[in-house]
Amino acid sequence: MKVIMNVPDYIKAIQERLLKSEYECYLVGGCVRDTLLGLEVKDYDLTTNCDSENLKKIFADYNIINNNGEKHNTITLHIEGDNVEITAYKHNEDEENTIENDLLHRDLTINALAYGTELVDVNGGYEDLVNKIIKAPGNPNDRIKEDPLRILRALRFSSKLGFEIDRETSNAIHMNKGLLAMVSTERIKSELDGILAGKNVKKILDEYYDIIFTIIPELKVTYGFDQKNPYHANTLYEHITNVCRNVYTNVDTNNNTSTSAIVLTRTAALLHDLAKPKFFTIDDNGVGHFYGHAEESSLIAVNILKRLRYSNDEIEKLEYLIRNHDATINLTKKSVRKNFAHTPNQDEELFYMLLELMNADKLDHTQYELIDINIAKSLINEIKADNLCLKLSDLKVNGYDIMKLGYSGKNVGLILNYLLEAVIEEKIDNEADKLLYAAKQYKEIRK
Repeated sequence: MKVIMNVPDYIKAIQERLLKSEYECYLVGGCVRDTLLGLEVKDYDLTTNCDSENLKKIFADYNIINNNGEKHNTITLHIEGDNVEITAYKHNEDEENTIENDLLHRDLTINALAYGTELVDVNGGYEDLVNKIIKAPGNPNDRIKEDPLRILRALRFSSKLGFEIDRETSNAIHMNKGLLAMVSTERIKSELDGILAGKNVKKILDEYYDIIFTIIPELKVTYGFDQKNPYHANTLYEHITNVCRNVYTNVDTNNNTSTSAIVLTRTAALLHDLAKPKFFTIDDNGVGHFYGHAEESSLIAVNILKRLRYSNDEIEKLEYLIRNHDATINLTKKSVRKNFAHTPNQDEELFYMLLELMNADKLDHTQYELIDINIAKSLINEIKADNLCLKLSDLKVNGYDIMKLGYSGKNVGLILNYLLEAVIEEKIDNEADKLLYAAKQYKEIRK
């Protein structure tokens, strides 16, 4: 097939230098795949029959970074703000050092495509792109054993592109899931993010639940769990996957929604009901309840997130989303102000992520009333325009003022937080004299 790839000049310069040094050079992987799919190419990877030692010599005048890649016969050049990977051909010891053998060892046929002056496709990758199939080249068990992370990569590309996974490849994925224990948590976390970001997320979570449970065994208790509640027609795990799907359902049309917001909110959706089985009770009418499950779910989730090496910032946001997903937020200035004030750093995007999660959760109830996020945004704008008190620094008194009243130590912080809550609840006006009077009465109130 005739393919024309338009590449930046700095990529052409790298190719020309390798060719002049009498080596082969091909564009490979995602840049070729995305070109054929008509998608924007975000980065370019190159492959060659030159080993990493000689690559370093040939590109000695370039900014070479990530020398850890040398153990994989890879160097990375930082050029024009881009990181360009150049990898030596992959092949077994008994195989020739050719582009064709390299492509036989790639993760998926749709990624096993190379381009020099024409398309090189030895695995039927172009046909699989046309037919929307995710398939491992050759024997899928061998490909997975070469790198077990390929299990999750197959799921990620299926979720992202909406492609079906080939039956033989699917069987190999299920059969070899135990090999994920050999993969670093950082790599697992990265692929899980990609799965959750995809438009096909529910299908993957439903059909490959055993893979998800291998990564997050705490989810096993949700599978097949009957909630015995008239508002929940689905089992608990079905509910969880439905909520993940409902979060930012129209991803392609949410141009103002960042990928990180989509991923974080769907991660929260995946973990939001972990504690329901533990907190399950049945009333006299045979109806199931889960009082207190949100707080406990957030605690379980934090342990999972730490294990998977999420950043402290991600953990703080996810803990907030999960802990508050069951909160009551009315579309009044008072209610929105109260809830927004408890959002870490009054992060507006995070607050809207919570509303999105709550709506996604409600959509899987038999009866629901959604929160109009646009109205909530308008109320936030009014609150900010009115300079309403949201945090301790907004109070018209400070710690020194409270200490002058004779308080000390932790009592100062307790009183300030009490005053802040009272102001937010509109029980006290944010005026210094009224706040100091309330502070003087604090002991009596506590009694």
